[in-house]
Amino acid sequence: MRVFVVLACFVLAACSSVYNLPPVIAPDQEAAAKAAKKASNEEKLVGSVEVSAVQEDHLVSPGPYILCIRGAVSGTAPLRTYAVFFKNNDDVGTRMSVIIDSCETQAFTPLGTGPFPLPDKAKGA
Repeated sequence: MRVFVVLACFVLAACSSVYNLPPVIAPDQEAAAKAAKKASNEEKLVGSVEVSAVQEDHLVSPGPYILCIRGAVSGTAPLRTYAVFFKNNDDVGTRMSVIIDSCETQAFTPLGTGPFPLPDKAKGA
């Protein structure tokens, strides 16, 4: 009897397929910059804020793509690094970077000076 239960489990598992999931794409430059500025404001980064290129992330992250940002919380504080996670053009979370994010090995370019102006909701931005 156990053989039939195990066989039934294998048959049902074979029917569920992950191959029909829609493809996940990397965020475009505009979405990445907008999310980086939003994360910078949320983390209260001031002064020069730097950003890395978008890259694929590890399997246990909140999203399949990651962008690293770096800046100071106050003018004299050491730089802090944060990871911004994406699924398509949507940012799905931000956290202080950890070793597995590999943010410390990334090349950074200037994003601008924080805090960044908030988009005007009345204009639909």
